[in-house]
Amino acid sequence: MLGSGKTWWTIVLTGLFTGLVLFTVYFLLLLLNRQIISWIFVLLYLIPSLGMIYASIRIKYKYLDGYINFSETFLVSLLTGLFSAGVYAALLYLVFTHLNSSELKYRSIQVEQYLQTQIGNVSLQEIKTMRSNINQLLSASFLALFNLIFHSLLAVIYAFIIAIFVKRKNRFIEA
Repeated sequence: MLGSGKTWWTIVLTGLFTGLVLFTVYFLLLLLNRQIISWIFVLLYLIPSLGMIYASIRIKYKYLDGYINFSETFLVSLLTGLFSAGVYAALLYLVFTHLNSSELKYRSIQVEQYLQTQIGNVSLQEIKTMRSNINQLLSASFLALFNLIFHSLLAVIYAFIIAIFVKRKNRFIEA
């Protein structure tokens, strides 16, 4: 059953590792890709699913003798995804608050310039309002909170899908 300590350690360590990988990929994409909007950032939304699949399959075959029901798979996947989202959000807040706060300022200036070129003729009051809104949206705390909520909601969806397929026997998701 899931009550054993080894299964919980698997969930925690997989969530921690997935959150670290997620943050590393995000930071590399941020440094290498200077575009405001890029489709390559879709990778960030797929990485948690890989960690959730790994945790479910590992627990299924290593600790539960190849059998796991839907609710156990859902719980393992969900907890792994939530822990991963928490680690990712905490690292985002830490880095953008203490280690690399200038990156968010650079991004806000870049977004402001992009919006001004798209809109065209803008009054001074509109520029001040736009700058204030961008600075609020690109603050470290808002960025961390938004990513925590979004990745948590995404973890629920992924956990449901993973629970459907990992429960099955002799399907394409096997270890």
